[in-house]
Amino acid sequence: MAKAWTSRRLFTKFGIIAGLAGLAAAPAVAVKFDAGDYVPAPPGTNLLLLYMQHASSDSLWANGHKIDDKARLDTDVGIFRYVGFGKVAGMTFDYQILQPFGSLRASGSTASLGSTSGVGDTILVSTLWVVNKPQSGTYVGITPYLYIPDGNYKATRALNLGENRWKGAMQGVISQQITKHWIAEGAADATFYGDNDKAPDGPLKQHKMFEFQGWARYLFDPKTEVNMRVSYTTGGDTSLDGIGQNDSTHTWSFLGTLRRSLDAHHQIMIQGGKDISVRNGFKEGMRFQVRLLQIL
Repeated sequence: MAKAWTSRRLFTKFGIIAGLAGLAAAPAVAVKFDAGDYVPAPPGTNLLLLYMQHASSDSLWANGHKIDDKARLDTDVGIFRYVGFGKVAGMTFDYQILQPFGSLRASGSTASLGSTSGVGDTILVSTLWVVNKPQSGTYVGITPYLYIPDGNYKATRALNLGENRWKGAMQGVISQQITKHWIAEGAADATFYGDNDKAPDGPLKQHKMFEFQGWARYLFDPKTEVNMRVSYTTGGDTSLDGIGQNDSTHTWSFLGTLRRSLDAHHQIMIQGGKDISVRNGFKEGMRFQVRLLQIL
């Protein structure tokens, strides 16, 4: 009986977290980035992008142990993204706005979490390239993120696309061409959370979360490349009404990408990946994403 009660409590807790961070699983919505994003376009360039992503989580974990292999959470997310490039103090910078939308659906043993659809929190982003050396293929960028709490949120729902809290992040990335065909990229970032004063079980607070990403890119030719990302996310412990939830994130994940330029103004990117290991929360068993890019 005690075990069943504990499982229900964990389901509720992780359901809230999944709702608050539901879109954080999407690479372009969180501080995850795509290979090549830190190679700047010339000032004056404008980009429009559309992301379409499906992810399916098939188990629930607590403290590094699988507690339910029948828990299901499906995420279908789209993102509209605009990027413009300019110049300031002799350095290239960009300015971006991202608008996520989509749906979350729980099933299996976690079906009681229900489902939701709508728009997520708007994200404002800007990268400043402190190193921009096309001759050696060396780029270093620093990027702040600001998440505006304007997405759909209801305290009575376990799953939400909006988070009902301000959120910010700071990311640093280096991209270095190694040979004619190989490029290596690495990133580190920290995410900072405001409070959600409308969480179902009392005010929700969350500690900083840190992420580290590494990319290996192989360019067949100027139009076609494949690449692989390994990422590690840690931290982000939460408390509800002052009670610590012992739910820090320690997640390893993998993502593979095929990118192809269709012509001088259009590009398509296809991605697939999954979580390798998870300490707390839903474990993503599969992720599939398509990105369409147009140069204006």
